[in-house]
Amino acid sequence: MAKKHRSHQQETKPPVDASRHRTFDLNQQPYPRLAILTLFLLPLVFYGRFLTGSVMLFGTDFIGAGGYAARQFMSEYIKRHLTIALWQPQILCGQPTVAAFFGDLFYPTMLLRLLFPVHVVWAWTFYLHTFLAGLGTYLFLKELKLTTPAAFLAGVAYMFSGSLLTLTYAGHDGRLIGSALMPIALFFLCRGINRRQFLFFLLTGLTLGLQLLSGHIQKVYYTALLLVAYFVFTFIRTIRQERNPKLAFRLLLFFLVGSLFAVCLAAIQYAPIYGNLPYGARGAERGYEFATSWSMPVAEIFDLLTPYFSGSLWHYWSKNPFKLHSEYLGILPFLFALVALFRTRQKAEIKFFLITLVVVILMAWGGNTPFYRIAYYLLPGISKFRGPGMIFFIASFSIAVLAGYGINHLLTYDVQKRQKIIMGFPRFLIYGGGVLLLFFFLALTARGMLSSIFNPGPRLAQFEANYPAFTTGLIFAVLIWAIGCLFVFLFNRNQLSPLLFTIVITLTMTIDIGVSLKLWDNSQGYIRSMPPPQDYFAPDEVVQFLKGDTTLYRVLPLNYERSDEGELWLHNIFSTGGQIPNPLQTYQDFIGAGKSVMFQANNLLNPNFMNLLNVKYIITYNLPDDVSRYDAQSQQFINQLKLYLSQPQFKKSFTGVRYAIYENLNCLPRLFIVKNWEIVPNKDQLLSRLMQSDFNPAQTALLYENPGLPLTPDSTLSRTRILHYDANRITVEASLTTPGLLVMSENYHPDWKVKVDGKPAKLLQAFHTLRAVILPAGDHQIEFHHQPRYYTLGIILTIFATLFLILILLFQILQRRHNRIPKADAR
Repeated sequence: MAKKHRSHQQETKPPVDASRHRTFDLNQQPYPRLAILTLFLLPLVFYGRFLTGSVMLFGTDFIGAGGYAARQFMSEYIKRHLTIALWQPQILCGQPTVAAFFGDLFYPTMLLRLLFPVHVVWAWTFYLHTFLAGLGTYLFLKELKLTTPAAFLAGVAYMFSGSLLTLTYAGHDGRLIGSALMPIALFFLCRGINRRQFLFFLLTGLTLGLQLLSGHIQKVYYTALLLVAYFVFTFIRTIRQERNPKLAFRLLLFFLVGSLFAVCLAAIQYAPIYGNLPYGARGAERGYEFATSWSMPVAEIFDLLTPYFSGSLWHYWSKNPFKLHSEYLGILPFLFALVALFRTRQKAEIKFFLITLVVVILMAWGGNTPFYRIAYYLLPGISKFRGPGMIFFIASFSIAVLAGYGINHLLTYDVQKRQKIIMGFPRFLIYGGGVLLLFFFLALTARGMLSSIFNPGPRLAQFEANYPAFTTGLIFAVLIWAIGCLFVFLFNRNQLSPLLFTIVITLTMTIDIGVSLKLWDNSQGYIRSMPPPQDYFAPDEVVQFLKGDTTLYRVLPLNYERSDEGELWLHNIFSTGGQIPNPLQTYQDFIGAGKSVMFQANNLLNPNFMNLLNVKYIITYNLPDDVSRYDAQSQQFINQLKLYLSQPQFKKSFTGVRYAIYENLNCLPRLFIVKNWEIVPNKDQLLSRLMQSDFNPAQTALLYENPGLPLTPDSTLSRTRILHYDANRITVEASLTTPGLLVMSENYHPDWKVKVDGKPAKLLQAFHTLRAVILPAGDHQIEFHHQPRYYTLGIILTIFATLFLILILLFQILQRRHNRIPKADAR
């Protein structure tokens, strides 16, 4: 049994022996407080320059996919109207917000955006959740009775893993939040089982609910799988030890209630999403091939040795179309995980996380192995996801936990056996370094053989371009491994105190991850800066021209690279383009995008489709007169575009440095009235009818049901005017001499309700994706109001869950105060 630790505060000198550095008890204050403070400060190394807002943290989804514009739109709307925008009319001809996975709308970061600039909150989101990932890992391992340095270093390993830090480049804050909160949920679950207290199960549900509210349900699904596995693991062990059926039932009940609480807490977001599933482009099962797309290629497991193996951002050559993240988590966590596996593998927790690691890696490989078919057919709901590689954050966490046990063993081994361990540790650690060296020499001398083994195929050029970086990365990995072995050796020889050992290992891991992932390289790394929003999103030549037209219209961003960034949206210019996570399927059908969730303007080049969507301007490149300097494919593209835009319905209105704008002279207004109508049986026939050049949508509406209006040759004299146009409510007035159909060029959705002169009316689906209302002759006021189905139910469930949590917390506080009273009286 290890000798009892002496307090560093004692005035008597500790015995002078080989284990003198172990006289400091690092599990007592102030060391745990110092550990948490250090975990909080460490992310400043990578995110500190972004926290003041002088520069903006780059993210492809945050900038390139309209993430900034969406957050700015919602925060400004809430501040102006003191309510949430349930519909976003500026992009894709109107789309749902709450019902269509609108990011972290109900996550606490939304409240911060009401007080601080969006890009500042964005940077703080990455900073704080990196810290929370480390804190959760630290608390979990402390709950498992590991020493403070071991839990701390495991926290550093996880929060600085590539599975978390490299999400910055893609702008995947939802994935980061899910990965960061997972260890906290595991900590609360572990503590709840250990202490048999319902409050901690409820806090597990709170953490899981917050994960759900962050907007990335796939990460929550994987977290739930881990929580269920860990609960079953600890539940069985507890029952075997306690042999108490009542305790077993109580723990199971606590776990189920905590899970139900998480669902209710997130109902405000997911109830309307559930109601919208039949209408969104996402949500339907699309088969095994779709579910296994973006699987982690088996060969990319070597990215754990060096992120330069597959090339990632630099010269990616592996199987996926592209890769914006890295699984690399540093060499030292592997070193210490080996210590755990060689020296403490008999522990139940070691076995659990080793099995978890193996299963998660097999899951991450997805369709590249037959194993995923088991999960695909047995685990409910997993067939609706794609990107199995997203589960790898649990593998990173498992390695960090194993590393924590390895470090803990170094710090707490029996001093009487020290000499034996000193001889044993360097041996297998040197073997590990030898494997790295062998792989390096193989890479150096057998380039062609490795190329044939990994088979880069059509990306052979990227493989060759990446190869020098790959070999350099292996050299760096060997160097870090050697440094780690040296620190272990010095520590075992009592030449490093536990505190100094913790410091040098922390610095080494930070430098390793920072250099390997180029996190300080603003041109190539995963963490990059860009100008602040007021500079980056300042009106360009296109926006400056379009803002001169104050009428209500839409644009077709045929060739406008800043459309998806939200440049038009931020300046309140309505567009047929844009990006949201789950666009309406009817709109995707109408524009010819099919099952894709991306904007593809295939059908919009047809005049009928373009006119119906109120497209007044087309944005394209400023086409050159002389195309001789371009390759044959580019010449063909330019000539075809020139021929298309030379049609009489288009007039060139603006020529800029990079872009040109053409006006569509046949654009239909946002509101128009038609007298005639046709019934079509299905989508395909409707779209085919629209394609016909002799069909005029300004005169005839295509419907799926009979509106009950007489078909007469009489012309209808009409007038329409928009009185109020808002995200949640649109009010218009119309005057017509004979009954007709009011068509609104805005996406149809059954959650929109309509009143004519204050009385409920029927909203019809016109032209597959637009709205229509039957109007009798005369003057009318029409009001459209949007209320997502199940939204009210979601609000009620979330409020109920919140009140339930508050009541439980109040009960716990009162109970603790009550328990203190007898002790005070006794004294």
